[in-house]
Amino acid sequence: MKKFFVTLMMFALMITSTARAAEFEMVEYSAQVKLQWLSEAGIPEAKNFLKLIDRPVFFNASNLADFERIKLVNSLYQELNFAAAIEYVRQKNYSNVFDLACSLSPRGMILGNDGRRVVVGELQTVCLIGDWCVEEFGDKAKVTVDYDAFWLQDGEGMMKSADKFTGPVCIIEQGVSIYLNDQTRSQMFYNIRDVLKKHGGCLITSDFVQKKYFTDTAAALFGATEAPKLYAETKAMYEKVYDDKIADNALQNEQEAIAYLREHGLRAEKIPPFSNTPKLHIFSQLTPEQIQRVNELATKNYLWVITTI
Repeated sequence: MKKFFVTLMMFALMITSTARAAEFEMVEYSAQVKLQWLSEAGIPEAKNFLKLIDRPVFFNASNLADFERIKLVNSLYQELNFAAAIEYVRQKNYSNVFDLACSLSPRGMILGNDGRRVVVGELQTVCLIGDWCVEEFGDKAKVTVDYDAFWLQDGEGMMKSADKFTGPVCIIEQGVSIYLNDQTRSQMFYNIRDVLKKHGGCLITSDFVQKKYFTDTAAALFGATEAPKLYAETKAMYEKVYDDKIADNALQNEQEAIAYLREHGLRAEKIPPFSNTPKLHIFSQLTPEQIQRVNELATKNYLWVITTI
């Protein structure tokens, strides 16, 4: 019955307007692709989410010639970001987590199962599915997760959600900003600054080194010569999902990114994504040599901790 209700609600959203239907398609597709990679990495909660929504995966060996390598690189990269955010929140003992545009990542549910207050900011279509997944798989005695629908450039909507928190908040935003146009990205960071000024805390992201981080991840698996090819093929895959070109060079220069943050009243500290050797689900699919190179990767400063000036 729950599945029927959610399906009915999503269908109603789709036929509301052409614009809403387009929003539904783009957001759900991109959300599911990220979930697919996390599931392929072997993360149990991601497998549960993907099984529950019961939709065909979008990318497989029949539509990606180099699928096995694309799958391994993307799964590793997504789990690195996924696991690093969880570790940071736990290590710093944040009781409030604001997860922005996380798609259908079960990260919010996992942190909610810790007893933390979690608000996921997404678009309406993903919120419907996310709420459903959390209700099905969350620890009902502990989980405190809400999905709130708002656009990233909607300062009022973002602040309304942030005001559900009492005390400092850890904002997580991974893999979104390079897909935004300049105006939307700029307003998002002004909104984040306002939330941090009011509530305290930080934003954690690897977006300002996303291109290098992904390419280095590919190199750790298949060598430096193959890494640019794997990046280009992955970019083409996501452009197919978004039906738009990706401005992948936006804010990928460190000095440019630091100046940009300063203009928005923010500053960054760069740290490794893990404080100790990571224990990743995907390691069961890697050779000892690949694992050693990934462990070396985990000591480099890919995670940016952003606070107000």
